[in-house]
Amino acid sequence: MFDKLAEYIAQGEYQEALYEFQEEYFHIGERTPSEAARLCTLEASIWEALSDGTAEFDAISRGLSYDNTNYELYYMLGLYYQNINVNKAWLCMEQALLYCNVEEDRAVIESSFDEIKERPGVSVRGLSVMILSYNDLELLKMCIDSVEETFPKNSFEIVVVDNASTEAGVIDYLRYKEKCVEYCFKLIENSENAGFPAGCNIGAKNCNPENDIFFLNNDACMTPGAIFWLRMGLYENRNVGATGPLSNSASLQEIDGHSFWELLPGTAKDEENSERWHKKLAPEKAFEILKTYSNSRTTLLRNPYIKAFRLTGFALLLSHDAKNAVAGNGQVFDELFSPGYFEDDDLGIRLATAGFEQYICQNSFVYHNGGGGFEGHNDAMESSREKFRGKWGFDIWGYSIPWVEACEAVLELAKEKKGALRVLDFTCGFGANASYIKSRRKDVYIAGVCTSSFAAGIAAPVVDDVTFGELNTVRIPWEDHSFDVVIAEREFVSRGQVSHCLRPGGVWIGDDKCDIINK
Repeated sequence: MFDKLAEYIAQGEYQEALYEFQEEYFHIGERTPSEAARLCTLEASIWEALSDGTAEFDAISRGLSYDNTNYELYYMLGLYYQNINVNKAWLCMEQALLYCNVEEDRAVIESSFDEIKERPGVSVRGLSVMILSYNDLELLKMCIDSVEETFPKNSFEIVVVDNASTEAGVIDYLRYKEKCVEYCFKLIENSENAGFPAGCNIGAKNCNPENDIFFLNNDACMTPGAIFWLRMGLYENRNVGATGPLSNSASLQEIDGHSFWELLPGTAKDEENSERWHKKLAPEKAFEILKTYSNSRTTLLRNPYIKAFRLTGFALLLSHDAKNAVAGNGQVFDELFSPGYFEDDDLGIRLATAGFEQYICQNSFVYHNGGGGFEGHNDAMESSREKFRGKWGFDIWGYSIPWVEACEAVLELAKEKKGALRVLDFTCGFGANASYIKSRRKDVYIAGVCTSSFAAGIAAPVVDDVTFGELNTVRIPWEDHSFDVVIAEREFVSRGQVSHCLRPGGVWIGDDKCDIINK
């Protein structure tokens, strides 16, 4: 397959190789996914030889969208990153070895991997997978199976804390795993249900103290490549403290239910409750649908990250350094919030105030069955919400949800704008609007005005620039009349303040209407 193209590349005849590639690429839709990925591998080889990093990156991305188990593409990506980000190069080589079963090629990858391991600045840590178990035997099995099937061998340990399960078979299964698996598997059996925060903290204390920790619910399942891209996000730069995936069911990380519509059987389609489609199917079937959806999307992307100020705890990767910074007392999750809810919001605020960035990785997908609640604690949600308000002095729900109508208006304006749109957001809060807008249009420049230095500190990693003060009187540090759009509620921000910021013909998005002012 593609022998002539491979021969041109081997002989260094790259112009002829490009012509041959273009001819083959015209028929790529007729190829199997593995064949299409192989063609993209050859294309990437051409661009590597011609020193065109952008084209090489794009070729690798296309290849992985066809087949995200192609080890040659991960190897090439490792070589691409070796002088750009040595930690990401390290992860790519490890991923290449996960999928490579050709001994001769493994030797080449291992040789390159050994060289990268010796590079100064390498700081990739081992991985502890911390699973809190309570009943749900079949989901627990799916969860652990998915880890074993998709994580690089010899790169992780599993720590399970069982919260006094009462379902028959759960403890027997976990004891069997601890005794029989070849990797490190630790089981801690609680004599009583300690709740979510305390249970996770027990697990964290039993993880290898040098590792990053991946907190994974027992009703969550990993798709192929999910942990790789979460780790790539974690090692994007040294300021990243935590990463999380997209999912079928996860607060503020949820894929629109209609995105799955073509994959669903008719019985699962419910227009009035589209986000709960997975509850109309057996977990195994719902997981397969998410895997199918994610297959072509689990690929290399340019800047695939949504910056956030909190991540949902069902599948949360926490760096070693961030853990030590915010949980020096051993409490990753504040046990104030037992039995559960809002402990992940609390962790997000602590990470943000400590200066760590938090990323939602748009090329990582984790299935979440969800919806179990806490047995015997029907008031847990509202109770923990009040505990959060008491601890921090504000209601997190007032900051978590973006102003969707305003954000959508900005996105429409961005389609019409030549060049990058500049937006000033007087409703910045913790950056929820910016996170929403930049998840769709990363080129939109967003500056925020917050009402306090505390809010500005949390929003700073999410927005492009930020200031704080009383909204009507604060001195705006940016050039006068330099914004295309201002988001500001008319009740709190005067027309004069808005006019001072907007360019002639700029748009004021406020309340339920948009005004064009400064004509």
